[in-house]
Amino acid sequence: MQKDLNIRRILIPFDFSETAALSLEHAIFMAKLLKAELYLLHIVETTTFPSSISHAFSGFEKKVEEASNEKLKELADSLHREHGIQVHILTEVGKIYKKIVHTAKQAHIDLIIMGTHGAGGHSYIIGSNTTRVVQEAPCPVISVQTHAKKIGFTKIALPIDDSAESRQKVNFALEIARHYNSNVVVIGLMRNGNEDYQRKFKIKIEQVEEFLINHGVDATSIYKQGDDLAKSTLSSSTEIDADLVVIMTEQEPSITGLLMGSYATKIINGSKIPVMTIRPAEIDPERITVSF
Repeated sequence: MQKDLNIRRILIPFDFSETAALSLEHAIFMAKLLKAELYLLHIVETTTFPSSISHAFSGFEKKVEEASNEKLKELADSLHREHGIQVHILTEVGKIYKKIVHTAKQAHIDLIIMGTHGAGGHSYIIGSNTTRVVQEAPCPVISVQTHAKKIGFTKIALPIDDSAESRQKVNFALEIARHYNSNVVVIGLMRNGNEDYQRKFKIKIEQVEEFLINHGVDATSIYKQGDDLAKSTLSSSTEIDADLVVIMTEQEPSITGLLMGSYATKIINGSKIPVMTIRPAEIDPERITVSF
């Protein structure tokens, strides 16, 4: 069963950092555009201490939770006054990625927009948490690094490789492009191969471009050849000056099946523009129409 891209509830994990503030700006823009509601989630991370002192620290966590709720309420009230957006606030205590995923499921969230520092940084929402959320969330995730100062998406990079799942994200890019009035650049990630392979692959890319154009989106295509799909995606996105890249979680299988493939991990941690990540399981590849 396909989950249509119907964005009415947007979750922002919020730790009061610079990247969280930037992800909130993106969320505000989208909420106003799509008439969606925002959910601000602050997480007081669980700390493991010996039982002899755990009680004292649980009291400390409670005080932090109360203070966070107060700050979130002030922010929510301000956003409602200034933008007319309905904003819900939540503070949870526990493991960061688990609480984000749990909240997304419980609140029936349609999209998560979260700040990330890639592979490192001082915010609690760092690369490892982001990749776990992307892997386990019940909805698409847009990850935003501090470089992504521009709000709004005018050019979307849509990398397509020769995997069976790759084209599933086309519908998502289509609907984002429609609402943001974006140009979509289809990036054909062509592995080294013979002439017959290349001919068939180019037909596939032409079909994707034609589909987007026939559905009212300005689309063009380019090709990158090589076996390092992540490097090709990142370099192409920079070359075309894209401000959003749309990928799937699994461009290649992981060894254990428990962690996200290296392609998606490299893109999320290495991209200087927002990355929209979609899990293949969310989409029925036989259907081609989605709507907000």
